[in-house]
Amino acid sequence: MKKLNILALLVFVAGLVAVFTLDTSTTRQIQARVMSLLSPFIHSSAAMEQAAESAVAPQLNVNELKRENEEQRVQLERLRIIQQKYNQTIEENAKLRQLIEFKQAAPFKMTAAKVIRRSSSTWWNSLIIDKGSLDGIGTDSPVITSVGLVGKTSTLAPHMTKVILLTDEMCRVSAKVEGTLEQGILAGERAALEVRPELHLRFLSRNANINAGAGVYSSGEGGVFPGDLLLGRVKRFENREISGEAIIEPAVDFSTLDHVFVIEMQAVEAAPEPGQAPKDKP
Repeated sequence: MKKLNILALLVFVAGLVAVFTLDTSTTRQIQARVMSLLSPFIHSSAAMEQAAESAVAPQLNVNELKRENEEQRVQLERLRIIQQKYNQTIEENAKLRQLIEFKQAAPFKMTAAKVIRRSSSTWWNSLIIDKGSLDGIGTDSPVITSVGLVGKTSTLAPHMTKVILLTDEMCRVSAKVEGTLEQGILAGERAALEVRPELHLRFLSRNANINAGAGVYSSGEGGVFPGDLLLGRVKRFENREISGEAIIEPAVDFSTLDHVFVIEMQAVEAAPEPGQAPKDKP
């Protein structure tokens, strides 16, 4: 019985060899049928092989991926901060360069100062700068930027000075309107903290022909402020009972002040009393 089984197996193998080695149309048809019968087993074996390979391959570490992702996020945030600091440095250098150029070109002798203190309760009225009496600053000296007039100095300390802003009602400037013969007194107003105060140019002629957008400059009268400092531009003109009044938009942005210049006004020597000889100049 065993011999018959072996013989039958040999005959079957020989038949398969003949089927897959012969090159006739009949054998090709037989090969196709056999392949179609065996295809499910072939696909199954391929799938099992891929599953085995996946099981053998190393699994990805989820914790490691989270750690790497967090490191990349931190690195990105660090680069953003560096970029922001770089942009701030470039902007600061540009401002300082502009201030230096303005100081060199200005017709006044000036002292550069930095704003070091502002109070929310007096935001539109005053500020403190880092230069004082020992730095050559005097009382009632004009304070300006490259844009226009900021105000005037007030209380002095050795290395600090209080500046009364143009937007405060206590800072009054003799002013003129561009393109006209109109002159008046410009002053600020006491305003609520959240409201940006306007400037008022009073004592103008009634029915004066003043156009919106006209520049308003210091006239130089009074001896405190030199002439031709830009104060602002006309927003509108209003007739009052006795005189006309213009509402002025300040030239300086008082909400972002950081550097200013204090103009050193020329001191006026007192005249000698009768019978007293003038002092010799050193």
